[in-house]
Amino acid sequence: MRQGGNQNGLFEPVHGSAPDVAGQGIANPIGAILSAAMLMRHSLDLEAEARAIEKAVEGTLSAGLRTADLCREGENHVSTREFTEAIIRTLE
Repeated sequence: MRQGGNQNGLFEPVHGSAPDVAGQGIANPIGAILSAAMLMRHSLDLEAEARAIEKAVEGTLSAGLRTADLCREGENHVSTREFTEAIIRTLE
């Protein structure tokens, strides 16, 4: 584990955790998931694992899956859970 003196890292989505849309299935989980990749890379020295998460997110997007906030008008979207499960399947 990297030690930066007495410094501790804090990894969270820059937009926060979206409590205002909790339980509605419309939150975009990408920021939270990539924050976990940053923690793995920068605090735990788990580069391969961090890259695997990043590639899973990229692969899910490349497959055409989108949460509502990323869709263009007329495009179909998936829920937060469906998007997250697709990323997990890509990791497996």
